[in-house]
Amino acid sequence: MPELPEVEAWRRGVHEWMAGRRVVRLRVEEPTSVRATLTTRPMPPSVELLAEADALAGEVFAGSARHGKRLGMQLGTGWWLVHLGMTGRFERTVAADPVPLHGRVGWELDDGHTVWFRDARRFGAFVPLTSKEDLGRGLGPDALEPLTGGDLAARFRGRRAIKVALLDQAAIAGLGNIHAAEALWRAGIAPDTRVDRVDRGAWTRLGEAIVAQLSTALDDIPAVDDFVYVTDGGENPFAVYGREGLACPRCGEAVRRAVHGGRSTFWCGRCQPPGPG
Repeated sequence: MPELPEVEAWRRGVHEWMAGRRVVRLRVEEPTSVRATLTTRPMPPSVELLAEADALAGEVFAGSARHGKRLGMQLGTGWWLVHLGMTGRFERTVAADPVPLHGRVGWELDDGHTVWFRDARRFGAFVPLTSKEDLGRGLGPDALEPLTGGDLAARFRGRRAIKVALLDQAAIAGLGNIHAAEALWRAGIAPDTRVDRVDRGAWTRLGEAIVAQLSTALDDIPAVDDFVYVTDGGENPFAVYGREGLACPRCGEAVRRAVHGGRSTFWCGRCQPPGPG
């Protein structure tokens, strides 16, 4: 699933394509992608909701926002959420071109282009919001927002492994499996360290590492037209993620792999020694 840096990069790209442009027509090729509430399951088409979406014709793209992995679009005075799901991404075409593969919702603009939301697995959604503030409803603070060690410690309680806890979007929004592993490597914290055993110094290092990891990842993403993901066959840009058995770039120790919370975790046993028992 796209994590915070990818969603932020898409937000910037979509904003560049659409800012100030008027929507001539909203093209809904997959009605189940337009949903009344945020869910990853396609919902039966709603005549009322599709009519609300169709009424966006004539509205101007007035702004964008992001909270965690959620992207917000302001069309006229109203806000809509675009959730990328597992495979969501955007593509800009000439309006007269055929619908791209897996094109679900398209915003045909007054400059002769259409911006398409493509989603192979159909988990993504286009959802109306009551207000911009609803974009972050149910989520913790955005992971790019600098948090002190004390702030982080207050948000995580219990005996869960720290790697599992970091994926809890209600505690901190935007981290996924890849960047949680990379942030822990930066901070020198073993992924299976229990939350209640993380000390104040480690929380401080982790807060700094999360922002550094996400900022670096965002800076490394190429132009929106040229996204290549590791899963698409691109070169692996990460320090430990997906590098089981390869040398840690900091100390040379072989990177290890384990499963935490049903997800693969990668770490360096030397740079991330076990926490207190």
